[in-house]
Amino acid sequence: SDSLARLVFWLFLILSTPVGFHHQYTDPGIPQAWKFFHALLTYGVAFPSLLTAFTVVASLEIGARARGGKGYLGWVRRLNWGDPSYAAQNLAMILFAFGGISGITNASYNMNLAVHNTSWIPGHFHLTVGSATTLTFMGIAYWLIPKLTGRKLFSRRLARWQAWSWFFGMLLFSNAYHVLGLHFGVPRRTMLGAAPYADPAWNPLLMESLLGVLLLTVSATLFFAVVLGTLVNRKLDAPIEMPVAEPLDPTPAPAWLDTWWPWVNGAIALVLLAYGPMLFQLIREMQLNAPGRIVW
Repeated sequence: SDSLARLVFWLFLILSTPVGFHHQYTDPGIPQAWKFFHALLTYGVAFPSLLTAFTVVASLEIGARARGGKGYLGWVRRLNWGDPSYAAQNLAMILFAFGGISGITNASYNMNLAVHNTSWIPGHFHLTVGSATTLTFMGIAYWLIPKLTGRKLFSRRLARWQAWSWFFGMLLFSNAYHVLGLHFGVPRRTMLGAAPYADPAWNPLLMESLLGVLLLTVSATLFFAVVLGTLVNRKLDAPIEMPVAEPLDPTPAPAWLDTWWPWVNGAIALVLLAYGPMLFQLIREMQLNAPGRIVW
């Protein structure tokens, strides 16, 4: 659905920015009402995220069934898993689904207190930024670099191995960190090896995270090997075409989804509403009583 995809884009533009106080639920100096307001906006981001998941999965199913896929889930086997660019992006989407679930916990005004500043948090953002963003960019690079340079991808097999090793490495790492944070309350940003309160019960999960890190290191090495190999590889016999997705419904998008100014203005207004009064209060009441520091 072209209209649904446009709506999702505009909703992300409006709702993604004024959510910053969900990182500061436990911080003093910020009124509870403003934290709750940002919590509501954070939950609002889940709505276009679910719409995105529906649109993408439905589009993949339509394409897979056109390739002969059948059954409720049998069509998944007909997806183009042999293409490393597609495989990386699809695996990134699967990891992001788990990251979205843990993100709902972070957004909760109550449950956040159970995981705040624990290893749960890096477990979460390694599934979002470290997977949905990073692995997607890696997959796009396998298509974009040959497109821009006119050179053949160095090794499709190595590129596929890279995508899958990143997928499994991140599963191990993030699972271990989620459990350590939620079940054991292991703090983040801490040199745990020197912590006097370290519990031997953490060790199996720490070893699991280490195995995940090793897989991620191998995966990153494979990625750079493929990229560098592509840059010096032979020229393509024919240029790569730029694919364009066509909506099933040819009906043009309504005018209110095809103009940018009301959505951008709405996003700016919501940012000013979400941050402006609180920042004004902090600046007005701020006491700069810390001694100065000479750094030269």
